[in-house]
Amino acid sequence: MRSNSALRVLFSGSLRLKCRSACCQRWYFTFNGAECSGPLPIEAIIYLDQGSPELNSTINIHRTSSVEGLCEGIGAGLVDVAIWVGTCSDYPKGDASTGWNSVSRIIIEELPK
Repeated sequence: MRSNSALRVLFSGSLRLKCRSACCQRWYFTFNGAECSGPLPIEAIIYLDQGSPELNSTINIHRTSSVEGLCEGIGAGLVDVAIWVGTCSDYPKGDASTGWNSVSRIIIEELPK
């Protein structure tokens, strides 16, 4: 509603990453298709060192997690807010999922400066 406010966003739900060798995935918010730059990106990562190659198995843990932060410098008006899954720089991609067997929530709140 205001051009001089900040948006507080919160994702709460299940995040999962699985892989047979070391991997990393990153969950992050976008605003109108771009990551927040003021003050910083809103993100969380999960890194796994490795599964058990000798048993041909993978680590497959579903974690209840949250991703939360503030984003400033977004103009007044309708804002498209999304949460994405991407890769971590310099790490192999794993098999990531968001939400499983429980309720996931995204909460968006405008805060005046």
